[in-house]
Amino acid sequence: MKKKAAIPRIYIELTAVWGNDDADSSIKVSRRRWKAIQEGAEYGTSGWGRYEGSRFPVVWSFSDGKVSVYGPDCLDCVIDHPVEELIVEEVK
Repeated sequence: MKKKAAIPRIYIELTAVWGNDDADSSIKVSRRRWKAIQEGAEYGTSGWGRYEGSRFPVVWSFSDGKVSVYGPDCLDCVIDHPVEELIVEEVK
């Protein structure tokens, strides 16, 4: 019996850049979650940041249409930026 081909799920990849645009971090969220974030919902997740070839853990935090990204030892990477400033791309 043939299985139906699964329809690829589409996600939204969010990228924040800081410093002299040489540091960044990206996460993926569902389209539904992204819509809620844009409407001011609270959401938090962890991810990885990159700077000059090094990788380090970060925490993303969304609230009231703003985003903050914190690095190790609460290093302030991005603080209370409007979510409209994120780089947004649909990915499968």
